[in-house]
Amino acid sequence: MPLPPALDQKIRSRFDELIDETDELSLKMRAHNKANPGRVTSNYGHISEFQAVVVKVLSLIETVLGDSQQRHEVTESIRQRTRNSGTPSVLENINGTLRGLKDVYENGFLDDLEARVAANISADYMTQVEGLLDEGQPGQYDHVPGAVLCGAVLEDALRRLCERQTPQVATRKPNGDPKNLNSLIQDLQKANVFNKLKADQLRSWAKVRNYAAHGEFSEFNRDDVELMVSGVKNFLADYL
Repeated sequence: MPLPPALDQKIRSRFDELIDETDELSLKMRAHNKANPGRVTSNYGHISEFQAVVVKVLSLIETVLGDSQQRHEVTESIRQRTRNSGTPSVLENINGTLRGLKDVYENGFLDDLEARVAANISADYMTQVEGLLDEGQPGQYDHVPGAVLCGAVLEDALRRLCERQTPQVATRKPNGDPKNLNSLIQDLQKANVFNKLKADQLRSWAKVRNYAAHGEFSEFNRDDVELMVSGVKNFLADYL
């Protein structure tokens, strides 16, 4: 599942901006050193610019690599190089790191970023679901919106699971219409993504969502929704 186009373009543009910025600052610093040969290592005239660009580079790297070992290694290397030195050669090394990461990103070798973005979105929605339940009043129908939203999160998760399979599991019917929850569950079970017990659990949550979406409020209660929310959270953690 690709990143949203706007976010993807924002990351690509940020790489280009910082590659240009580190390149330009390196040239400025070399010109400064040439004009002030006795102050080559300090670059007093550009130290604030140097520190600012390093912070921006570290921020982009943390965004792209997340909480990974690769991120810790790359950022720690940059911090060590910049701790006691603000020279053009350090900036040129950072520029090379940016170019390398940009190439890796653009060639699709950072798929975990897409997974992390999707997981964060799902987690945000599940927080909203729990908030809807907390705000509701027992005995009323205030749990219904939570059931609908939780069902939407589950459906999105199942579609993403389908797209991750090799070969991909189709999320649409031959006529182009999107498959419903039960069809997605059945196809993923056939692909051995999960067993029959898990499939039956998913079908029970799909049933609650369908009741809520079609106004059949007497067919389920708050306890059913709370069990659904707990189960979907565990499912997201286990499979996504």
